[in-house]
Amino acid sequence: MDNWKEVASSIMNAFDKYNQKKLRKINDDLLKQAVVSFTKMLYQLAVLSYVLSKIISKPRFLKKENEVKMLEIEKAIQAMIQAENEEGALNKFNDIFEAIKSLEKDDPRFLIDLVSKGRLKVAATAYAQGVSLGVASEMTSMDKQEIMDYAGKTMMFDRVKEEKTIQDRVIFARKLIRKKG
Repeated sequence: MDNWKEVASSIMNAFDKYNQKKLRKINDDLLKQAVVSFTKMLYQLAVLSYVLSKIISKPRFLKKENEVKMLEIEKAIQAMIQAENEEGALNKFNDIFEAIKSLEKDDPRFLIDLVSKGRLKVAATAYAQGVSLGVASEMTSMDKQEIMDYAGKTMMFDRVKEEKTIQDRVIFARKLIRKKG
C-alpha cells in the first residue's frame, strides 16, 4: 500500500476530532480496496479505523479519567506515522493496540476486547466482500472457522450490497490481468 502514511494521518485526524463517521468511511474504503489487494498494512489500518470509531462512540472512554490513555493511543499512532517505512510502521501497531487494550482494561464490559473484535470483523467483512477465506485467514491470523461463524452470525453476506455477476467478475479479472501484464 503506497499511501499508508496518508491514510494513517487521515485516521489520526478523524480520531483527534472525534469524527466517528469519517473513521467508518475510511474503514469502508479500506475494505473495498481489500477485495483487489489485501495487504497486512491495509488490514491493520482497517482494524485501527474500526476500533477507534468504536472508542469514540463510547462516552465512557471520552471521560476525563481516560485522557492520559487516549493521549497514549495518539502518541502510538503518531509514532507509526513517523516510521521510516511500511515494515517499521507495521511493527508499531502492537504498541497502538496495547494502548487501546490499556484503555479498555479498567472497564471491561464485553467477552471480547475491541481490538480482537475489530480484527475479526475486518477479516469477516473482507471475506464477505470476496477475499478468499484462506487469504482472509492467513493475512489476519484469524481462524477460518471463527471468520465463517462471525460472518454467518452477523448476516454479513446479506449486508454486502454490491453483488457481482460472474460476467462482472470475469471482466474485472481481465482488467487486473491487463494492468499487471
